[in-house]
Amino acid sequence: MKSKAVIERFDSLTSYASIIGKRNPNTVFGGRDLASATGSASFTLTASYNDSLALLMTGYKEGLKNLTASQGTRVSHTSRVAKNLPATDVVGYIPHIPNAITGIPQSMISTKPTEQKAKVISILYDKGSSAGTDAARFVAAGRKLLEVIMTLELQGYRVGLNILTSFCADSQKAFCIIRVKDHRQQSNPLKIAYPLLHPSFFRRQGFRWLETCPAVTDREFISGYGSVMSRYFNSVGKRREYLREQGLLEPGWFYTEFEEAEENTVDDLIKKMGIKK
Repeated sequence: MKSKAVIERFDSLTSYASIIGKRNPNTVFGGRDLASATGSASFTLTASYNDSLALLMTGYKEGLKNLTASQGTRVSHTSRVAKNLPATDVVGYIPHIPNAITGIPQSMISTKPTEQKAKVISILYDKGSSAGTDAARFVAAGRKLLEVIMTLELQGYRVGLNILTSFCADSQKAFCIIRVKDHRQQSNPLKIAYPLLHPSFFRRQGFRWLETCPAVTDREFISGYGSVMSRYFNSVGKRREYLREQGLLEPGWFYTEFEEAEENTVDDLIKKMGIKK
């Protein structure tokens, strides 16, 4: 039997934290101890769920230490944005003296919206990994991706960032996408450091989402909160293909994940995501 994909999207960190904080446990986790609350400090790097929530809301200052942006590569994906540029016309807000003297009808200066190309990409990052993964590795991998984002922005690109939390079982694959940064916004490292770098975003907020998502019904999730995608799709390429088939990887979006970010340089990571020079 083909597994069903459960997908939920959140437009902001604030909305995400608010909704999962208000919902009751679903039918799978109701009446059980919740790992989002009982996870140890060594496993999550926070003392409690409330401590992790405080980091989400105020920023993860510790995670920004020694953060540097590397030199990156250019990308080719573009969209169009409107800009108001001056042009001559028969009406306008100020005379165009040379045209007026020579009798040209277009003797006034006005502004007209003109579309210009702007380089825009969005990155979808799955920071999930197995329970045995050392928490410090999340920091190293997330820092690498943050360097990618800052590198591209320093070159004039508009970069959106979406965090994917994924939990896989035989009959259900559960995916949550949280928009951490819109491409129209410049990066605020303090704001995005926690969801990008800190293991608690997955091991507390991510678990809380799985525990409360009403569409999650597979009781296999009780044991270890499911598996990572690599158990079912044995290469990054196959995982990209599956996410694209499910509509999670939209046109102009580029996917990467924890181990790929951890193992590659900034330039190599950009190439592996399929961002062309």
